[in-house]
Amino acid sequence: MSISDAADNAQPILGQAEQATTPQTWTFTHRDTGLPMSFTCLPGCILDHRNDIATPTFPDDIWCQTARTDVTLPIKQGYDAEEFRVLGITLNVRPWDAKISQRLPHASIEVIDDCWIEDLDPDALAMVITTLAGRLDVLKAAHTQLVELRAGYEARP
Repeated sequence: MSISDAADNAQPILGQAEQATTPQTWTFTHRDTGLPMSFTCLPGCILDHRNDIATPTFPDDIWCQTARTDVTLPIKQGYDAEEFRVLGITLNVRPWDAKISQRLPHASIEVIDDCWIEDLDPDALAMVITTLAGRLDVLKAAHTQLVELRAGYEARP
């Protein structure tokens, strides 16, 4: 399951009405060994782990994700504009993943509808923020220029 699939199907953990204010600790059965394994969720995890608890599970299939706040913009692709999700972010952890980088909390940014920049550590996330902040400065300058151009255009005889 991809991060975007999980986010679309996100449910509160263990049937809670809202995301946990404290991390939830729970136990699952290792699918290969049959031994119980305990796990504490990432603070703010929104995933429903009831299936992981109820059936034997491979440890590398266990992961947590925080909620994302969706923002949409009308983007023209083809003839008509459509609403697309932009710049959503989730924090994730896969504590038993084969990739060491996944075992620590990391960020994933949905740049635009199902197109992600994934596996961002704090330094990489800072680099993305700096890049986007630079683009925001360009947009602000363009806005100022547009306001001035409109004022001049409307003042013409």
